[in-house]
Amino acid sequence: MTEAETADETKATEAKALNTRIALYDPTTDSLEEITDLLHQAYASLAARGFNYVAATQTTEVTKSRLTAGKGYIARLTGEAKIIGTVTYYTTARVAPDEPEYYKKSAVGHFGQFAVHHGMQKLGIGSRLVEFVESLARAEGKEEMACDTAEGATDLIEYYTRRGYRLIEYHQWDKACYRSVILSRRLVG
Repeated sequence: MTEAETADETKATEAKALNTRIALYDPTTDSLEEITDLLHQAYASLAARGFNYVAATQTTEVTKSRLTAGKGYIARLTGEAKIIGTVTYYTTARVAPDEPEYYKKSAVGHFGQFAVHHGMQKLGIGSRLVEFVESLARAEGKEEMACDTAEGATDLIEYYTRRGYRLIEYHQWDKACYRSVILSRRLVG
C-alpha cells in the first residue's frame, strides 16, 4: 500500500468514527436481540481464548438488566439503523455481592458491557464510546473512570493503557474462570 493509499484509508476510518451516533438505549426502538447478538459476536474471540465473559453468552434478559442497571448507550453510523456498538455507564456500583470495592467509591464511575461490532472494530468507534462515557462521568463530577477485563486479555489491557488507564487492583468475579484487572483513568487535574 502506498503512502497516499494509507492516508486515504486513515481518513476513511476517521470519517466512520466521526459519523457514529451515540444515543441512550431506548427499549421501544432498540432491539435487545440485536444488542445481545452484537455482544456475542464481539466477545466470541475472547470466549475462544477461554475467557467466560458474561457478554459472550448472556441472554436478552441479562442484556436488558445490564443496560438498565446503569445508563446503556447504543452506537450506530449516522443515518443507519444497524447497531454497531454499545456501552453501559454506571454512576454507582451495582448491587452485587462480588462488586469490586473500587467501583463503590463515590468519585469513581465505571463502564461495562462495552462492545463494537466485529466488522467495525479498529475504526475508532470504541474510542468514541469510551470518550463519550468519560465525558458523562466528568460532567457528573467523577474524578476517575474505571473498567475491568480479564488479566490474560493483554490486548485489551494495552488498549486501555494507551488511553491512560492504569492498574488499580485485581478482582475475582464469582462466575469468571479468570482473574480480572480493575483499570482506572483520572478525569481531572
